[in-house]
Amino acid sequence: MVAKANKLHGAKRSKVKSDKRYSKANYEFDIYDDIWQLDSNIKLNLGLLSPLSLSPKFEHNFRNALADYATEFSSSYTSNIFNYAKNLFATGVREKIGEAHILNYKATLTKSTEYKLGYIRAFILDWRDKEIQGVDKKVVELLTSLKLSGNEKGKAVAIGCPYSGAYTFEEQTAFISWYVDAFTEKQISITDYAFIMGLQQTGARPVQLTYLYYEDLVTRIEEGIEHFDLQLPNAKKRHEGIRESFQSKKDVGEDLMLVLTAQANHSIKVVENHFATELFEEQKKFMPIFIDEREVSKLTNFNEFISKHEQTPDLFCMKKNGEAKYILKRIAKLCPLKTTRIKLDDGFGDLHINPRRFRYTHATNMAMLGASDYAIAEELGQSDTQQVKVYTEFNEEMADRLDEALASDLTPLAQAFSGTLIDSEKDAIRANDPRSRINNNDGNPVGSCGKFGFCANGTIHCYTCNKFQPWLNAPHTEVLKSVISERDRKRKMGASEFVLQGHNRSIDAIKVVIHKCNARKQELEKEGALNV
Repeated sequence: MVAKANKLHGAKRSKVKSDKRYSKANYEFDIYDDIWQLDSNIKLNLGLLSPLSLSPKFEHNFRNALADYATEFSSSYTSNIFNYAKNLFATGVREKIGEAHILNYKATLTKSTEYKLGYIRAFILDWRDKEIQGVDKKVVELLTSLKLSGNEKGKAVAIGCPYSGAYTFEEQTAFISWYVDAFTEKQISITDYAFIMGLQQTGARPVQLTYLYYEDLVTRIEEGIEHFDLQLPNAKKRHEGIRESFQSKKDVGEDLMLVLTAQANHSIKVVENHFATELFEEQKKFMPIFIDEREVSKLTNFNEFISKHEQTPDLFCMKKNGEAKYILKRIAKLCPLKTTRIKLDDGFGDLHINPRRFRYTHATNMAMLGASDYAIAEELGQSDTQQVKVYTEFNEEMADRLDEALASDLTPLAQAFSGTLIDSEKDAIRANDPRSRINNNDGNPVGSCGKFGFCANGTIHCYTCNKFQPWLNAPHTEVLKSVISERDRKRKMGASEFVLQGHNRSIDAIKVVIHKCNARKQELEKEGALNV
């Protein structure tokens, strides 16, 4: 009788409601169906949840959370998440996952199988982070501090867990390289690019980026040198409204400032084009950097836009659970990177992309460089230091990892530069276009850009772009000295190694260009000698 009722309930559910998604392998599935075909080999049978007597609301929330993973991660990984979660639910979960369920599930595992709980730890934390109901808030603290076989307490968050903890330097560098190339190849938009760069380089919460206005990008001059600051609106502050207090991030990278400025100009153009007007400089200052284009499109009168913007300062900001959420899902789905820290039967697991891990990484890198608990709490916008202990309890091991990560002989120099060296400007793809010239800080050309269109990366990052064509006799050594000097200046100021990764990668690429130039000059000398 129960089975029949469940069957009828499932049939009614699938007919009445529909929510279609696409798996990472681009297979369509409906979250209300009991069979999800994720690729040619793997399909999930969610009908297996019926005997567990889950409440309809909890099962619906689980399906939503699992569907997000199916769109972002490999089919095999999603399948394992489903199976291990089903085993967790069998411990008595009905309407919400509680601490007792986690502990009871852990008790069913041996040292050799505790990895199963580690496997779903990130999934449950993401579930809670996405504000989908079904996970008790106390479970988050338990999971992030739980001792599992092979991990000391706290390392899941700080450095140990490949699903939910901080990224390694190798993972950070690979991800930076990927999203720079993805933007260059137009796989992601300027908005995607700016948002993911903002998250990764600041450790901010997504909602903080969505509340940014153009005026929050601050340039100051000290001793003739430009410095870039970011006024980041606070979030999760009790008794405070939108943009009532700010967290000042001093000396953010020029590359981040360039990209955020480009995104701000994009948002300004959205407003100007829609209302057929031109904003005054003072009006531009108060435009959201990440604007909600859908909200703008609802209005036809510019004065109404100004009035609503003044009354509700977050109305035209990108919604955290709207486009901001989909940006992260797009990035996660597009990213092809694997991590050797997740070993599967058929290779390695996907690199998990989520904003919480960027915060962990940012804080962990600060701890590696000896930052105090107070400095880390301030950087993360937290009111006390209780939550940052996890990043500072393993400094000795972290220091060893930092030394290893920064060892010059481990740097993959051969992969740093992917452009094409040319003998002179006449050999460039855009030889007749003076706008294609790339100049160093002194205004001297160092190469040509082979890209037809807008780019917001900045000169030093051209060396890591596959569209860059450096000139043989250009002053690349001077560029190298300049980048090293800027990196060392930021290091002395206490910048995290995370922030410095972009400089390190550029330095490696410039070294490759200099090496190629020397080799090419030797070739030309030999050719000249043969022609004598």
